[in-house]
Amino acid sequence: MNQLDYFKRFIPKEAVVVKNELFVWIYTRVSSKEQYDNNSSVENQLVENRAYADRLSYRITEEFGGTYESAKSDFTRKEFKRLITKVESSRKKPYAILVYKMSRFSRSGGNAIGLVNRLVEELGVHLIEVSTGLTTNTERGKADIYESLFHAYKENLEKKEIVIPSMKAWMKKGYWLGVSAIGYDHYGPKVRREQFFSKHQKFVINKEGELLREAWKWKASEHYSDAQIINKLAARGLKLLPQKLSKIWRNPFYCGILINRLIDEPVKGNWEPLVSMQDFIKVQQLLDGNHSGYKHEKEVNDRPLLRLLRCNSCGSYLVGYLVHKKNLHYYRCLKCPGVSLNATTTQRSRRKGASDLFLDVLDKLSIPQTSIPLISLQLKKMFDHYQKGNSEVDQSLESRAKELEKKKKELTIRHGLGEIDRATYELTLEHLTDQMEGVYKELNMAPQKISNLESLLKNSLQKLANICSMWSSSGLDYKRRIQNTLFPEGIFYDAKNHQYLTKKINGFLLVTIRLSNEYGLNKNGDSQFFLENLRNVARTRIELVIHP
Repeated sequence: MNQLDYFKRFIPKEAVVVKNELFVWIYTRVSSKEQYDNNSSVENQLVENRAYADRLSYRITEEFGGTYESAKSDFTRKEFKRLITKVESSRKKPYAILVYKMSRFSRSGGNAIGLVNRLVEELGVHLIEVSTGLTTNTERGKADIYESLFHAYKENLEKKEIVIPSMKAWMKKGYWLGVSAIGYDHYGPKVRREQFFSKHQKFVINKEGELLREAWKWKASEHYSDAQIINKLAARGLKLLPQKLSKIWRNPFYCGILINRLIDEPVKGNWEPLVSMQDFIKVQQLLDGNHSGYKHEKEVNDRPLLRLLRCNSCGSYLVGYLVHKKNLHYYRCLKCPGVSLNATTTQRSRRKGASDLFLDVLDKLSIPQTSIPLISLQLKKMFDHYQKGNSEVDQSLESRAKELEKKKKELTIRHGLGEIDRATYELTLEHLTDQMEGVYKELNMAPQKISNLESLLKNSLQKLANICSMWSSSGLDYKRRIQNTLFPEGIFYDAKNHQYLTKKINGFLLVTIRLSNEYGLNKNGDSQFFLENLRNVARTRIELVIHP
């Protein structure tokens, strides 16, 4: 016997692995929702993975994925993250993770290779590519797996170099990428629903869109809060959450503008807008003053002056509350002690309640019926006088806007031809964009031409003459429309003197009051007197009292 044979007993023996005792996990994935909906890739991956496990007598105990997740970043994928977390936390770890192709596991290159190395070396979990049979349980197999992962990374990189420039070019022509905004039917070659298939992309405003068109008008009018708009839409069959409506207000898609992180400037889209660019900008200015765009208020009929009454000492809005023992409603300031008043006047009240005080204010603002014809005539002259000047200003601004658009287009062409460097392009573009924003802002602030002026003036003045009875007999919603229109910044309560102070009122109301007062003082009734004296007042923004 050879003496060396004796030492064979000391050679470590590999553990005998019984294949049918091994259990494995499965991971499947596609990149996009379109792939998930329109082909059977996930199902095919599952079939192949299960067949492979059956052939080698592996027992499948967990399945992960089964959905669409982009592979550009590993741990932004919920199912992938769940898989790795489960591997790390499980006391009894699987023998291997089965994936149909390495590109389904990851396309992140070096990061994926580092992750697989940790799975194998630290956690003892192998990775198996079912389509080729490659496995990390041998050094050669491990190297092949790493090479496959790196190939998937290069493939993804090459795809980006081809696809992304095409996507940019497509969007710069005004075409949309992705799902359309609510309110539009999306037609095109890659839509999911057969009835919307078309060779060319187009967006058609649907019934929901027509309702949203009205919602934009309500919002731009400044007469409705988001809470009221949501209720009005719901009554017409369109239910929206406050968060959804807030996103709609901030989406330039609705004014026909395409914004995407892949392109460095806004593009005019190839679809019909729901709202004009001027009204869209106006709504943004409103939102800048009220960041939520939504008034949180409890709808209590006995406290109609909520979100109108403000404390004269600190400027805060008074809150409403109910004293259950007395069954009486009150308003009070949360910051200033002693600033409180009854919502209504009662038999035991020492002072007038909040609503009666408000009616006193409205009574002072109302106009006599007999003065309506003269005031209406004078207002029409004022509107005509300033409308003529505004028309000339509008033409000048519109001409300036077209000139800036032309310069912007020429700048883009010169940059595309390489005539100017990127730094010069971006600096000049920013300068032109700032100028355009200023022009559009002025256009938005300019009064719109009114076609039915005489009828509208007569209607508004008639309402001012009966403003007290209108407010008293109206429901909560209409009362607040009146309040917000007449006093856009609220009414201030002076607790010391128990009176209201009106620091800013509606422009139309201001002009009308002055005309009414002047008419009462000018006994000769010479209406020509008013035009010169009220010229400065008329330059303020004029909102007719209550739109029907």
